[in-house]
Amino acid sequence: MVEAFEIDSQAKMVEFHGDRVIVDTNKVLVYIVHETKTIYLWRGRNAAIFEKLLGTRVAAKLSHTYPSYRIRPISEGNEPAAFVHLIGTPLK
Repeated sequence: MVEAFEIDSQAKMVEFHGDRVIVDTNKVLVYIVHETKTIYLWRGRNAAIFEKLLGTRVAAKLSHTYPSYRIRPISEGNEPAAFVHLIGTPLK
């Protein structure tokens, strides 16, 4: 199961309402992959610096909520193979 969230301007996670994992160059997105116990913090190339910093704050909070999960910060263009494989998979 994969959960997807967008980081808003108040450092809150807003649930993504789609049916597949996607990326948007203007956003900071969080993907929680429960099967692999991995949290991806994906930062779009054109996302505001402030949003990228807020994403780091959210990742710190998530490390308390999911202490056994690995946090993987990713910048657009530097996606690891495991994340690239995740794009297009169904959510929840």
